Amino acid sequence: KSPFLTMIAEQMYLKRYAKSTIKAYLYWIASFIRFNSMRHPTTMGDNEAELILNHLVNQKKWLLTLKQALNALSLLFKEVIPKPLLLGIF
Repeated sequence: KSPFLTMIAEQMYLKRYAKSTIKAYLYWIASFIRFNSMRHPTTMGDNEAELILNHLVNQKKWLLTLKQALNALSLLFKEVIPKPLLLGIF
């Protein structure tokens, strides 16, 4: 497991997130990283987040999981990286 994802998991445990939420958020954050060619999240922002969220809606038809993916990315950019997302589509 990556040290970056381990650090996020530890932060979430300290904030008493449910284990199932931690597992789901780590899945979406890892998916976000893979979708963007393994770039580190500190080098990404709104454009990359919009790309994956639009992909989930338009290509995968995963509208029901979109909220969970958006919440995971919001946590990543708000609490881990401190660079809040300013998504114009939501």
